[in-house]
Amino acid sequence: MSKNPQAPLELKWHQRALLGLLAGVMRLWGRTLRFHWGADVQAVMDAGLPPAVTILWHNRLFSAPLFYRRYFRRRRLASLISASKDGAWFAEFVKGLGLIPVRGSQSKRGSQAVRDLIALNRSGIDVAVTPDGSRGPIYEMKAGAVAVALKTGAPVILLSLNHTAAWRLKSWDRFIIPHPFSKVEVRIELVGVATELGADGKAITASLQTRLNAMTKP
Repeated sequence: MSKNPQAPLELKWHQRALLGLLAGVMRLWGRTLRFHWGADVQAVMDAGLPPAVTILWHNRLFSAPLFYRRYFRRRRLASLISASKDGAWFAEFVKGLGLIPVRGSQSKRGSQAVRDLIALNRSGIDVAVTPDGSRGPIYEMKAGAVAVALKTGAPVILLSLNHTAAWRLKSWDRFIIPHPFSKVEVRIELVGVATELGADGKAITASLQTRLNAMTKP
């Protein structure tokens, strides 16, 4: 483990091995989920977009990688994960699902994480951001969530995954774990940040929060 206080915490090899096995189980679990969406979502999925910034709420982070892995196999996705000890576990888990974890939060490596995300996006990789993470409040968007899109000019995709049957953990965000073989409703809205919302960061954040909450079933 690095002695640099700003370096993200890392797991030991046996912890990584355990999470690798768990990720394999979750890939099988994900195959049982029944994702459903309408013609509007299909149109966005078929559009052949350039590398984008996907924004979703933190408690949907379990099913989002499973959805992306199944239906966007030709695209790579990086996700912002907390630099904390808990984030180390989750970063290794999503890596096992095929995502690229970028470690950082408001309290540790925040600026560097944003720079890393921008570089990845400009290299051709999609970026996923959970704007209410890593500690909430739930369903409240932080301004940093749109910084990547504003600086790269990338299109923004609002993603909401609404579950018909799921367990909800007793965490700050009531983290959602879908039941096997359950139905998941997919809702997507494509937002052209520069053309639709202007350059005011606060106004963009407020607008995106309103739109994403309108798509979300708590």
